[in-house]
Amino acid sequence: MNIEQTRNGILRTLDNKGGNVPMKILHAYSKLIHQVAHKEFSDVMEGLVNDELVAFDNDTFILTNKGLELVKDL
Repeated sequence: MNIEQTRNGILRTLDNKGGNVPMKILHAYSKLIHQVAHKEFSDVMEGLVNDELVAFDNDTFILTNKGLELVKDL
């Protein structure tokens, strides 16, 4: 697993899906595309939240304005 590729892929997926995606959809995407296990997924998503690139509310990840700006450059 490449952490940076996984992070970028998740951010692009969030952007492509309109900026918000349920956790189970992102987890399935990460597992299928990036071979990310449960613990790794949690670590990646915690990092994205801590970096203020995504927010988490009601089992849904939401792309923040900061995350949206970053996605434009990916």
